[in-house]
Amino acid sequence: GAGGGGPGGMGKGIALCFAREGADVAVNDIDKKLAEGTAAEIRAMGRRAMAIVADVSKEEEVKQMVARIIKEWGGIDILVNNVGLGLPILVEDMTAEEWHEVVSRNLYAPFFCCKAVIPTMKSRGGGKIISIASMAGKKITAMTGASYTAAKAGVLGLTRQLAWELGPYHINVNAICPAGVVSSYRPTPPEQLEAMAQRIPIRRVTMSEDIGEAALFLASERSRTITGISLDVEGGTSVAIGDWDSYIKVRKEFVAKRKQAR
Repeated sequence: GAGGGGPGGMGKGIALCFAREGADVAVNDIDKKLAEGTAAEIRAMGRRAMAIVADVSKEEEVKQMVARIIKEWGGIDILVNNVGLGLPILVEDMTAEEWHEVVSRNLYAPFFCCKAVIPTMKSRGGGKIISIASMAGKKITAMTGASYTAAKAGVLGLTRQLAWELGPYHINVNAICPAGVVSSYRPTPPEQLEAMAQRIPIRRVTMSEDIGEAALFLASERSRTITGISLDVEGGTSVAIGDWDSYIKVRKEFVAKRKQAR
């Protein structure tokens, strides 16, 4: 079984990708309707699905969720931590409560979920843990604030350390760093998608399924010797250095002038 959160966008994309590949998926969300809707789609594919409503920022609820999956399905092979919350507040205006709200959702939740699945994965001879972090964890966020950036950087630290701790048990622990993902399940006007694509080196917007495909790779035997890494899935935005057309133009002109000089 694969456990993960957030059927609204990325979570749903990940869950459906896993189901298409033959996984039974336990779908968790704090919104019961969303969890049940995604679970119904998975059952329609002929796979088992379990809809769970748990607040993963609370350890007791995480323990109950994991215990239920193990009781009904016998164990957990794959954990996908997909949970996020960001608030666009400057540090100078941020209260301790607002800091904690974001950090507990983005960093405590993956910690609780990772900790809860370790015993079952050990007993099954291995497993896969995949956490959805963010490019904010490596750089900064344009959308929210320092609490989100710090928490997502923490997820990357947790991933590295846990990969070391769990390696001998054949448990691979990796992260995915998206940026600017568009939900495949909420219609976005084509002109808006086109405008977004023009700012991305590969000229394609990252969709929910793209994150699902990356998670699928990290959960498969194809990545058996990959652990402790973060995979950037963001169309090359981290290598962008301004306007592409201007970049090409300057270099073409430079070569042309050299040829003339000769």
